Amino acid sequence: MSRTAGPLHHFGAGNMRKEGAALVLEQQIGPALVDHRGVIEMAAYASAAEGISSGVYWHSFTEPIGTVQAWLALTAGAPARLGDTLRLASDLAHRDDAQATATLSVSNGAGEVICTGIARDVRVGRTSEALAALDKDDLQSTFPAAPPPRLDVTAPAPIDPGWDGGRILLALSRGELPPGPLTELLAMTVRVTEAGPVCAMTPQEWMANPYGAIQGGIIASAVAHACALAGQGHTGPGDGYRLADFSVHFFRSPQIDVGPLTVSTGTERVGRRLATVSATLTDGAGTEYARAVADIAYTRA
Repeated sequence: MSRTAGPLHHFGAGNMRKEGAALVLEQQIGPALVDHRGVIEMAAYASAAEGISSGVYWHSFTEPIGTVQAWLALTAGAPARLGDTLRLASDLAHRDDAQATATLSVSNGAGEVICTGIARDVRVGRTSEALAALDKDDLQSTFPAAPPPRLDVTAPAPIDPGWDGGRILLALSRGELPPGPLTELLAMTVRVTEAGPVCAMTPQEWMANPYGAIQGGIIASAVAHACALAGQGHTGPGDGYRLADFSVHFFRSPQIDVGPLTVSTGTERVGRRLATVSATLTDGAGTEYARAVADIAYTRA
C-alpha cells in the first residue's frame, strides 16, 4: 500500500472500495501507459494488480499492522487497450494472522477478463505513522478516483517494419527510437548486452510506500516491463508479442533513496510461439530485491 494514492494515481488507478469480501480498484488506461510500440502491456496494470492484491490482506486487520507481498503471479487474457477502464478485484482464498493467499481478476468495461492472478501476502513486524493514519473505513477518501489520464504525452514513433527485435532494442538504447511513455513514467533507460536488455531505473519520490520504500507494484511494473523488452529481442520483422505469464518474487524492499537500480534480463528458451525470459532487480552494491520469470507469446509474421 502506498503512503498516499501517489503510486496508484500515476498509473491512473483509484476509487478503491469494498464490494462484499473483495477489495476493488479502478484503473484508467491512458496514453502515459503505452510502451515503445504504442501497446498496453501487462506492466501497465501490474502496479495496480500488486496494490489491490496486497491491500486486501492489509485491509483484513483491524489494528494498524504492516503487510507486504512476497510473490505475485499474473496470466493474461484479452488484451488491455488504450482508453479502457479496468476493474481490479481481489479476495482472500486463505487467511491467517501470519500470511494470506489472495486471488485477483482484472476485467474491462465489456466484462472481458484481461488478467487473472494469485499472490502471497505476509504480515510484518514493522509499521509507520503513515500506515497507521490510513482510514480503512473510508477507502475512497484515502484512495480517491485517479485524475483524468494525461493527454500531454508524446505518442511513440512508428517502428520500421523491416527491423527485427535486436535492431529495435539497439535503436531504443541509442535514442534513435523514443523509449515510450511507460518507460519514461518508470524513470527507466535501456541498454543492450549480449545476455539481453538491461534497464536502469531512477527511483522517484512518488514511488514510495508507507515504509519509505519503493512500492511493490512499481517493482512489479518495472520488472514486467524489462521482461517484455527481453521478449522484443526475439522478434523478427513484423512479429507481434505480448507478456502472457509473469511471476515475481519480492525478496526485500529497496528504500526510496537507494540510488539507481538495475533490471538485468536473460533468456531461458525461445520457441516459435513462446519464449521464457527472466529478470533480476539489483542496486549498485549488488543487493537483489526481486526476481521474475515470464512467458512471451508471439504472433509471427
